[in-house]
Amino acid sequence: MKQIAERAGASASAVSSVLSAKTHPSQDLYMALVRVLLAYDTGAQASLSHPELPRWRERWSGVQELKEQRKIDRRSPRRDPNHVEPATAHGLAEQVVLTAMRRGERIQMFPMSQDLDGVWDVAFSPDGRLLATAHGLRTVQLWDTVAQRRAGKALVGGHIGRVITARFSPNGRLLASGSEDGRIMLWDVSTRRALCQPLVVSSGEAWTIAFSPDNRLLLGAGRTVRVWDITDPEQPEVVGKMGASLRAGLAVSSAGFLATGHTDGAAQVWNLKTLEKDGAPLRGHAAEVTAVAFSPDGRLLATASRAVQMWDVNTRSMFGEPLTDTYGLIQQVAFSPDARLLTAVVRPDPRNPPAADDEDDADETFDAAHATHVWETSTWTAACEPLTGHTDTIWGAAFSSDSRLYATGSGDGQLRLWILPTPRA
Repeated sequence: MKQIAERAGASASAVSSVLSAKTHPSQDLYMALVRVLLAYDTGAQASLSHPELPRWRERWSGVQELKEQRKIDRRSPRRDPNHVEPATAHGLAEQVVLTAMRRGERIQMFPMSQDLDGVWDVAFSPDGRLLATAHGLRTVQLWDTVAQRRAGKALVGGHIGRVITARFSPNGRLLASGSEDGRIMLWDVSTRRALCQPLVVSSGEAWTIAFSPDNRLLLGAGRTVRVWDITDPEQPEVVGKMGASLRAGLAVSSAGFLATGHTDGAAQVWNLKTLEKDGAPLRGHAAEVTAVAFSPDGRLLATASRAVQMWDVNTRSMFGEPLTDTYGLIQQVAFSPDARLLTAVVRPDPRNPPAADDEDDADETFDAAHATHVWETSTWTAACEPLTGHTDTIWGAAFSSDSRLYATGSGDGQLRLWILPTPRA
């Protein structure tokens, strides 16, 4: 037991609890145990390129699909209590994955890829089958979510700098990508071809993009927000420009509002029909607003800096206490599509590093540079421990349409998938 634990990089008590079915490991620990068992006679772990590993991942994908479609037979035949089933690796895998999902526990899966030149943004297609990553020089890559592998060749062309953002249109037909050179490309998802010449933001990097709910408008942010009518995606037409001193990503509501965050500590709501400000600025932070997100029904707006503040969109008033158990600046906030979870991706604030006396306390919870917080919106309490595993700042994160999968991409070149917990009723 001790030898297995050491080779798997886990404590002996954790491995003992797993093998005795008292607790269930994360996906990383499970795969580490599989790799140890596959190469037990060698005294090491099996290589990540071991030919048997894809089979285990396929089994996991199959179980996941069955679970999502509610076709798993949860009734077990009565067995002799004195009979002990052999603890084969295959049986352990099914027990761990199914039990963890039934309990609503979060599961950290092995990175989909670890050799990318930085992952600067991630986005799920509306049906969740595809995942887009902005990474490397001039590169956008589509991934098969279930198979956890690249879905064809990278989309290359139009960009002459590093691609730093990517978004699918609400109908899933288009993919937009933006780069450090200020260019935005529109791609046909089915054919993987570019639909038009590069679109250029008014100034600076094309660092965040968004679509309107009706698929008619494309918004790209540099120092201001430029708006294109893409009714004909092969001939986009500039229709307006909004905002200034932007600091946060763009948030678009189902009701047709846009929210922006600014360096003066304010958030602003805009009407996408008129491209005009809708009400006075929302001032609830002492420092710049670094992230904004609407709830799926458009009734709530989350704004963030070093803490997350909630707003009632109808009354434009703050409510509740700020969510302050983060450490550092908040890079991104997002509601799950079912509105039951809120996530916040955190990065260190270079202007306010942790004091020496605080370092030990911070280490007891999580690494502030590479963590994501998850709250239940029914109680605004933590749904689980912060998600950690990256070794560099997390730049992109996204929910799948069923709210259970969460993807993160980091400067460490890793693309990770998580199964998030099911909130309590």
